[in-house]
Amino acid sequence: MSDQFLTILLRLFHILGGIFWVGTMILLAAFLLPTARATGREGGRFLQYLMRQQRLQIYLAVAMLATVLSGIIMYGRLAAATHGAWAGSPPGIAYGFGAVAAILAAAIGGSIGSSAGRKLMAVGQAIGAGGPTPEQQAELVRLQNRMALGARLAASLLIVAAGAMAIGRYL
Repeated sequence: MSDQFLTILLRLFHILGGIFWVGTMILLAAFLLPTARATGREGGRFLQYLMRQQRLQIYLAVAMLATVLSGIIMYGRLAAATHGAWAGSPPGIAYGFGAVAAILAAAIGGSIGSSAGRKLMAVGQAIGAGGPTPEQQAELVRLQNRMALGARLAASLLIVAAGAMAIGRYL
C-alpha cells in the first residue's frame, strides 16, 4: 500500500468519523437529551429505542475509535517523518491540542455518558406499568443529569477538537 493511499484512507476515516461523532454528540447534548427529559416516559422510550434498536451507541463507538485511532496514526507518521520537528510547529501543536481534547471527550463519553446510559436503561426496564417508585424516580433524575453532563462535556471538548483541526493547517 502506498503512503499516499494510506494517508487518503486515514484522512477519510478521520474526517468522516469525526463528522459523525461531533455532530451526533452536539445533537444529543443540545437537543435529544433535553427533549427526552422534558417529555418524560415517552422521551425515555424514544432514547431506549434509539440506543437499543437503532444501536446509536455502537455507531458512536465505531466513529470515535475510527477518528481517534486514525488521528493518532496520522500524527505519529508526520512526527516520525520529521524526527519530531513537526510536532513542535504551530500546526503540530494545534493538532496535538485537538487530539488531547478529542481523547478526553472519548474518555468522558465512554465513562460518564455510556455508563449512565446503561444504568438508565436498566432502571427504565425495571419500572412497572404503574410508573416509577420514588426511589426509581430519584435514580432516573440522577442518571439523566449525569448522562446530560457527560454529553455536554464531551460535545464541548469535541467542538474544541474540531476547531483545532479546522485551523491547525493554517497556523
